[in-house]
Amino acid sequence: MGTEKENMKKKVCIFCGANDGNAIEILNHAKLLCDLLIYADYDLVYGGGNSGLMRIIANRFLNNGMQVIGVRPKMLIKEENAHDGITELIVVNSMQERKSKMVELSDVFIALPGGIGTLDEIIETYTLHKIGYIKKQSAVLNSFGYYESLETLMNKMVEKGFLTSDARSKFVMEATPEKLLCKLNIIKSNIKEIDKVALIEIKEGRILSAKSFGKDKYYIPGGKREKGESDEETLIREISEELSVNILKKSIDYVGTFIAQADGKEKGVDVRMTCYSGSFNEVLKASNEIEEIRWLNYSDIELVADVDKIIFNYLKRKGELN
Repeated sequence: MGTEKENMKKKVCIFCGANDGNAIEILNHAKLLCDLLIYADYDLVYGGGNSGLMRIIANRFLNNGMQVIGVRPKMLIKEENAHDGITELIVVNSMQERKSKMVELSDVFIALPGGIGTLDEIIETYTLHKIGYIKKQSAVLNSFGYYESLETLMNKMVEKGFLTSDARSKFVMEATPEKLLCKLNIIKSNIKEIDKVALIEIKEGRILSAKSFGKDKYYIPGGKREKGESDEETLIREISEELSVNILKKSIDYVGTFIAQADGKEKGVDVRMTCYSGSFNEVLKASNEIEEIRWLNYSDIELVADVDKIIFNYLKRKGELN
């Protein structure tokens, strides 16, 4: 059982599948959604599984020090692996009891791309909200048009008089994690946010870091996005400029998004660091703007900026940083 303070924290219920699917961009959207919810200080309620998207989101919250509550019917514990590393696993007798418990525990409901079970769960919570049994919002992350047909169907219901426009508006659907959470008033669009992309390179439990001339803090290599650049383009350009190596595009893999007060900036100015891993063949060489390249371990955490400290703690919890 959690402390009173933990029990007062807001909880998001994420409905998703026990499979990974076959689209890396959907997986990355799921991870980004979790990262933004973690930044907003939400704990997780989910189906309690230890495979597919269920495992990914549970571990995402756990690795960032958040509470994770799983709700699982007895039958599924026998047929599928339950996650034994979460904060609490609640075992119930039926699928209906499972949904009722999730509704009781959670403050908001979000469906990731998934199968029939995921769709069933989010439609039920939406219906409960629509008819007034609960005052908790339901939302769908329409990653890369995954739920486009559902959106078309619901709009058709309004057109043909089977659903009112007001009721339709209670079902939130957005194409990106940022837009979805802004619509739910979980996060706010920060016009002062500094947008950066960075490379996570770890060797023997130490992380690649750099320090610019005239600065007293080390930082994870990377930099600001130029107008019109994708994450990949920013990463490749910045690492080439700073460290004289060329990241292989096919090797780039999303690690996480981390947000904190920007170092040396006025209060309220955040830096948003979108981090990737990636391979290169050349030897690291500091450019003219870099004073030093250094491999840091966890004990060096006070040498880096606030957003990098969050990343250090995340990697430490995952067992990747010594």
